[in-house]
Amino acid sequence: MMSELLSEDDRALVKKLLWEVEEALQVLEEVSAKPVSSRSDIYAARYAISQIVEAFAAIAARVAAAQGVAIEGYAESMAFLGRAGIVQAEVAEALVRLAKLRNLIIHRYWLLNDKRILAEARSGGIEAIRRAIEDVKRFIEG
Repeated sequence: MMSELLSEDDRALVKKLLWEVEEALQVLEEVSAKPVSSRSDIYAARYAISQIVEAFAAIAARVAAAQGVAIEGYAESMAFLGRAGIVQAEVAEALVRLAKLRNLIIHRYWLLNDKRILAEARSGGIEAIRRAIEDVKRFIEG
């Protein structure tokens, strides 16, 4: 199995990154559960999405490096997780959408509709993140 390519240090890093994803997911869940979100809630959701995507990208980069595979960018990192069989295909697709949303948040925020952030979270983003966490845990446990 590919997870055997990861050193103990790599596994420890992946576990730390998953903890960060879980923390950010908690924030995203709290904000998206509210019927109306404040400006600070929206900023918290934006930051949570960014943290989640960046952590999954770091996981993908570590696994790709162990395989001798080069990946570039957040969306490509999420797609790699699916291609490598680390997460299920539909989960990878949802993570790619989340990565694209992260890119809008970071690089083109003036085009971003704040309602879209919560709509993405509520319409499957949160569930995809939960599933990705479980898939990655299974992967590193080998």
